[in-house]
Amino acid sequence: MSLTSSPDIALAKSPGRSRWRVNYEACAVFAVLAALWQVASYFYPPYLFPSLARIGRTIAGILADPAALLTVALTYARILAALTVSFVLALVLAICGRFQPRLTRGLMPLTQFLQGVPALCWVIFAVLWFQNIEARIAFVICVSAFPSFYYQLREGVRAVSQYLDHMVRALRPTRLQLVLKLIMPSLVPQILTAWQLNLGASTKVTIMAELLGGISGIGYQLRLAQELFRMDEAIAWTTVLVAFVFVTNMVVAHFDKRLLRWRGRQ
Repeated sequence: MSLTSSPDIALAKSPGRSRWRVNYEACAVFAVLAALWQVASYFYPPYLFPSLARIGRTIAGILADPAALLTVALTYARILAALTVSFVLALVLAICGRFQPRLTRGLMPLTQFLQGVPALCWVIFAVLWFQNIEARIAFVICVSAFPSFYYQLREGVRAVSQYLDHMVRALRPTRLQLVLKLIMPSLVPQILTAWQLNLGASTKVTIMAELLGGISGIGYQLRLAQELFRMDEAIAWTTVLVAFVFVTNMVVAHFDKRLLRWRGRQ
């Protein structure tokens, strides 16, 4: 199964070819880690180092349990929904800032402040401010992801070629046409990069919010595993979570390849 086009994981794309080849170096590293874990399981109790077979059975149990799959889907839906809201808000503000420089000057200090507050603080604030669990998690993800989205999109808007801008303006477009025909196509690389950066970071924030203030989701299941000293369940849920990050990054990389194929091979 190919997870990404990066040569740094188990599968990598061969230069000049359309086929995928096995990254034997990465496979060797993971094989060594798995072997060391299995050896440790012979000398330590299961609540510290469960065997690989036990972990595999737990993962299979999660994938075969409709309730567990619903838990996984709930966490993923929270991440994607909150990221979409944060992205749309950052995109609108970044584009508006091109036409209203005062808006950008006013937002920059606020964005820097938001970026400087640790995610754990936002989780604590959300627990105190909101009773609804969905509101808590959505707030934490949005306020954590917004600065990164805004910085990336703002720089993308600022990087729009002045020559292209003058050429398009010579045709006397409306402001909406200027955004759709010039700014949005120019922002595609920054949009894809911002999503790749925020998917991993927001996944961590979501798990933290569910772990500390949630009653559902993968983070809540990790908390239960910790309370019951079930290391196999903790690793199984973490594996499912990492798989989500790999798959979503693979989807973004696919769009990157399709939409930016004019750049050629990097």
